[in-house]
Amino acid sequence: MSSRIFEPRRLQELVDRYHPDEKLEPAVEMLLLEIAEEFIDEVARRSCELAKHRRSKKLDIQDVQLHLEKTWNMKIPGFNGSTVRRRHHLLDTTRKRLNVLKKDKDRSRKRGRPKTDEKATSSAADAKSSR
Repeated sequence: MSSRIFEPRRLQELVDRYHPDEKLEPAVEMLLLEIAEEFIDEVARRSCELAKHRRSKKLDIQDVQLHLEKTWNMKIPGFNGSTVRRRHHLLDTTRKRLNVLKKDKDRSRKRGRPKTDEKATSSAADAKSSR
């Protein structure tokens, strides 16, 4: 028989803390225990995969935190200072290209050149007027 992470007695203690007059039915108790164990197994497994992905032989809190934040949108109390950084999907080279384009666009506006949208609008108006 496998050992349980939570014992039924401990689950009833949790219920008693918030609702002292309530008692869990055995079927509900077993279902809640099963859900809790599956959740912990899933978090441990996925966190270990993250640690392995970063080529570590040690599971760190950041691995667990990353999995909980990304998958379950859960924050771990007491670890607010080391929040998981969200990676932007653009590569550095793409960001550099976008910055260069933005600078060129700003420079052309300062010189008095029409915006690309204005060029398209004026050329479309010119084409209509020449007809």
